[in-house]
Amino acid sequence: MPEPSTNPAAPPSIGLGQRMGYGIGDFAFVALWQACALFLLYFYTDVLGLPPMLAGLIYLVGMAWDAVSDPIVSTWSERRAHRGAGYGRQIRVAALPAGIAFALVFTNPFNDMFAMAGWALFTHLLFRTAFTFASMPYNALPARLTTDGDERSALSAVRVIFAALGGLMTAILLPILVAGAGEDAVRTGHAVAAIVLGALSALVLVICAMTMRKAPPLPADAKPLKGTAGLAGLWSATRDNRPLQGLLTLMALATVGYGLFTQSLIYLVNHVLVRPDLEMVALATPVLVIILAAPVWMMIAARTSKRNALIGGLAMAATGYIILALTPPSQAIMAIVAIAVSGVGNAAIPVMFWSMLADVVDFGHAKSGRRVETRIFGLTTFVQKAAAGLAALCAGGMLALGQYTPEAISPDALTAIRALSSWLPAVLTLAMIGVIWRYPLDRSAHHDALERIAAATTRTGG
Repeated sequence: MPEPSTNPAAPPSIGLGQRMGYGIGDFAFVALWQACALFLLYFYTDVLGLPPMLAGLIYLVGMAWDAVSDPIVSTWSERRAHRGAGYGRQIRVAALPAGIAFALVFTNPFNDMFAMAGWALFTHLLFRTAFTFASMPYNALPARLTTDGDERSALSAVRVIFAALGGLMTAILLPILVAGAGEDAVRTGHAVAAIVLGALSALVLVICAMTMRKAPPLPADAKPLKGTAGLAGLWSATRDNRPLQGLLTLMALATVGYGLFTQSLIYLVNHVLVRPDLEMVALATPVLVIILAAPVWMMIAARTSKRNALIGGLAMAATGYIILALTPPSQAIMAIVAIAVSGVGNAAIPVMFWSMLADVVDFGHAKSGRRVETRIFGLTTFVQKAAAGLAALCAGGMLALGQYTPEAISPDALTAIRALSSWLPAVLTLAMIGVIWRYPLDRSAHHDALERIAAATTRTGG
């Protein structure tokens, strides 16, 4: 691999192998994340028999813990990277614990309601902790690998394609493994599926870590002296970085909207459309179209701007949600088409977001003279996971208000499911367009930031 340049304005060359090695990591992360997003609430309510509100609360507590730990772990990760334990090594160490903890999430050896709830909460907290230690160093890698905005978009596109493949595998593999266990062994089927998925994801993360072991080191000014200093520096960096504030707002809205959609999708297919035979198709469609659409949004961004590509994607996603909301329950195929349309639009969000976030790191570096890198990604995932927990609580709460029970679906429950899967995501997606419309960091502004970083590095002898 070519030696990385020390000049922030001169990005190092990234080979195909390193691009693929980076991207494959998100195959594992999204496989695990999507399994929880698609199936965990359903597992709690329909397999374990937990009340929907309690199930949503357990999910919320797990995500809240995950969110709170992100800035702390990211600060620790940044210090470790500066001391020689690079991001690749950190991912490798955390890979196996993450896989094992995930497998435990879909097990429950108890029959008593209180014991089941306690085990569900414990295993969820355990998994989210292990997931954080693996994902924090991974999320920071684009800011280390290159400073070129278009190259970052390409990295994000590769990442999103692998992420979609991971989500697709989850959507297909878990139902097959669960169904193979038979109706009398549903719990066993979920446990077997989780063990297989956890082991595969751990292996993939080790492969990613080995590829990333030679990622460029942190610059000297990236080091937080201690945990409290790191968190204080994070607050200062956020307060003075307007583009970062916009992206954090965007992340919160996107996570809630897409979280409501994904967590209600299985309910929509089984209870509104009454087409359980289409469950696998409906779950796989959003991630399948992302694989096809991600490179397209990358090319649109290169020809126009990241902001314009993101706005176009959001408009298409909102259109898909609205079509889904207006589709009669008898028109299942039209509902699948609407899901696909929203998926094409949603593909633009992660491709543009993670690329833009790396640019925002450079913007903050140029403005303050201090590089806050892993901690910004940690703050971002804090917002993401807090919003995901809120989405789960909202989904559970609306199902409870609709008096949802698996045995007898009331009209109010059907209304709640339709709102969760279409109208609410549509409204939140339109709100995201308003947020990103005034995003100030374009290609020229990012280039100016890189030049200021290079000039400061030259003056200080860096």
